[in-house]
Amino acid sequence: MQQITKRQIQILLQLLEHPEPMTTKDLADQQNVSVRTIKYDLDSIRSWLQERKHDLKSKRSQGIWLTLNDSQRIKLKSELMEVERFELYADQSLRLDRLTIHLLLTNQAITSFDLAERLMVSKDTVIHDLELLEKRLISLDMKLERLARKGFLITGSEHQIRLLIEEIVQKDLTDYDIYKIMGLLLQNEQQEVYELYSAKGTAFQKVFNRVIDEMRQLLKRIDTSELNYAELLNMLIRVAIATVRLQNEYTIGRYQLLNDPKEQRELSYLLMQQVFAHYQLPLFNDEYRYIYSDTFENDPQQDVMVLTENLIHKVSKKVDHSFYQDPQLLTNLYAHLSMRLSRKQKFVNEYNPFKDDIKAKYPELFTAIETVVRKEIRGKSVLINDSFIAYIALHFLVSYEKTEEFRSVRAVYVCSTGLGVTSLIKQKISEELSNIEIAAFASVLNAQEIIKQKDPDLVISIFPIDGIEREFIKVHPLPTEQDLKKIQQAVKTILNQSPQKGQRKLKLETSVNHSSLEDFSKELILQAYTIYEKLQLHFKGRLNPEYREAFLLHVFLMVHRITFDQQYTIEGNMADQAVGESSDSKAIQQLFNEHNLSINQSEISALFTYIKGGNEKSEWRSDGDYFD
Repeated sequence: MQQITKRQIQILLQLLEHPEPMTTKDLADQQNVSVRTIKYDLDSIRSWLQERKHDLKSKRSQGIWLTLNDSQRIKLKSELMEVERFELYADQSLRLDRLTIHLLLTNQAITSFDLAERLMVSKDTVIHDLELLEKRLISLDMKLERLARKGFLITGSEHQIRLLIEEIVQKDLTDYDIYKIMGLLLQNEQQEVYELYSAKGTAFQKVFNRVIDEMRQLLKRIDTSELNYAELLNMLIRVAIATVRLQNEYTIGRYQLLNDPKEQRELSYLLMQQVFAHYQLPLFNDEYRYIYSDTFENDPQQDVMVLTENLIHKVSKKVDHSFYQDPQLLTNLYAHLSMRLSRKQKFVNEYNPFKDDIKAKYPELFTAIETVVRKEIRGKSVLINDSFIAYIALHFLVSYEKTEEFRSVRAVYVCSTGLGVTSLIKQKISEELSNIEIAAFASVLNAQEIIKQKDPDLVISIFPIDGIEREFIKVHPLPTEQDLKKIQQAVKTILNQSPQKGQRKLKLETSVNHSSLEDFSKELILQAYTIYEKLQLHFKGRLNPEYREAFLLHVFLMVHRITFDQQYTIEGNMADQAVGESSDSKAIQQLFNEHNLSINQSEISALFTYIKGGNEKSEWRSDGDYFD
């Protein structure tokens, strides 16, 4: 039987999803390899298809394509997705991952002969891979021990060993894996065993399925609408790692038992409790801390607004692009970092489906952000990895191009939800496509519910979803040119089938045009809060403590008035000329200019009523309404 690599499977899936010809250059660009490599891959793909009585068509100046009917395409895609991890020819990278996992999930040395049998390769291949592994471990402050007549064993700090296990398991997951795992969590009863390629044939495989089963039982009793699938995935993997390592008599810390009532309400505690009870393991406090988060307490406090501004200005300088001129980037990135750095559960290896695409397509931006972030963020260096950087990069990518268009075909987009993620996807689709409205974004956990609620004409998803009774398109985490063509073709098909859907939506009639009132209100709130925090810093020590809450409300309403061209105008006395010429007034004017808001002198003067020793009372008018 012809064996094919993971990359060759991805290429074949691309060909199955696109009936029109694709050039070798297009495929090479998507896979970030050379055209020559793609040609070698196509030879293997052609042999694999011939075993199934199918031919790979090709013609100079046109490209490569498959001539198949719908049922044949579905059958081949199903076969690739269901068995792809276990019919692969293990290339060196995948084989090295499996070799590492086998050595990390044991407390006994393993001989090269045993490793060769487990991985189904020659002993010479294992010896060569062990040399590469040894170099990798040195960079991680770990060591490959050679024990005479016993074999090989990896040693190092327990925390570093567990992070490496987690990194390998997460790295080898695909969007299809995530969809399958989340699907297993939502089933009523366990129907199948999930197989992890990197941990195949290890104790981790069995434990991981037990953890999935226990989580399934817990989710039946709680509301899943607020859960984040990336955090769920981290919990599953970490509980499984902790279980296997404890079974091998390796602990991550002290032997103090956990006895904290407030922690016993957390989902991570309940999962740990159920699994540890099954394997008769003690509930150690430090094991729970590991499962719960990578950072628990005592992190140095940092002004997130100052951090955000520094990131934007320094990245702008490195890539020679004026990101600092986009006030929405400041607002959205500030919101992202505030939530990310204040969240209780923080994990190093967080699943990010955009990571590889962003690194491959925007290497200069990715490197610039990574360099700046490592210098600017204090105390949380353990969290700064490719996944963390990629999520920040999404916000910068939003700033490259912004455009708003009318849409008429309603679509639900299933992806990794988040402000930067959804903004980037919405803008990319908006600038490239016409006549499409993103009615909602959904995660894999609530996709079916959102689709039922929104009743869209089209479902676009980075995950393969079964049982969708409407037009469905699977795309890459960051939509490719071919993905956008597929979406546009589906939109045209829907419009042709239902001409009444061609009516355009009315634009929101405001000074700022937005396609979605929900998005507009969210952005306005974030912008207002950002301005409030900056004003607080500017007036530090001078604001009257009794009016702090009133000042917050005033700033929010002021931003709303300015946005809708309803600023205060002075009734009676003119504003104090000295205030207008003061350094405070100029600083406030500059702040609002940075956010593309034009503030008048009346509004500026009103702010001084909240300062100690300011005016006791002023009258202002906005469309006949007075403010005291």
